Amino acid sequence: MTTLVTTFDSQRYAELLANVDAATSAHEKGETFEDLAEYLLATLNGVEIVDRDFNTGAEEIDLVVWNAQTEEVLRPWEGVIPVECKNWSTSVGAPQLDSFIGKLRRRSLKTGMLIAANGVTGDYVNGSRGSHGAVEIIRSALQEGIRVITITIDDLRAIESTDDLRTLIKRRYCGLFVHKVF
Repeated sequence: MTTLVTTFDSQRYAELLANVDAATSAHEKGETFEDLAEYLLATLNGVEIVDRDFNTGAEEIDLVVWNAQTEEVLRPWEGVIPVECKNWSTSVGAPQLDSFIGKLRRRSLKTGMLIAANGVTGDYVNGSRGSHGAVEIIRSALQEGIRVITITIDDLRAIESTDDLRTLIKRRYCGLFVHKVF
């Protein structure tokens, strides 16, 4: 499986967002969210989705992205980027984020993307005052050189072009290093 999209089609993107909104079962919610993420990421130059729902028997990776590093915003990222998609009604907590970071560690990877409808628990992603939850896992991983950016459904709804996605990725990546609230 390889997904390669050349240009951003706002009508197609709107259809994919509508599918996410219309999904009712847990399976539908997951599938439509992955469809949306797959489409959007594949609009970036040099990015291909090379696997989806990759299952080792012990764990699964929602999207495996090939990054040819021709897209300026992804040049600091590795050639392979695992993407976890969580279309949950609640924020992703520390145990789930720690599990995703474990997947990166086991593959000797340093960059990953979490597309979580309602973000993660903790302060600099959701804006709460405490230093707890999944955000603490992100900070700890950063000390090891592991970088995970988080994208929410509100972020996805604001995207109207590939340039918007580039700007979002750049802001989130830079934000990791300064613990900026988004």
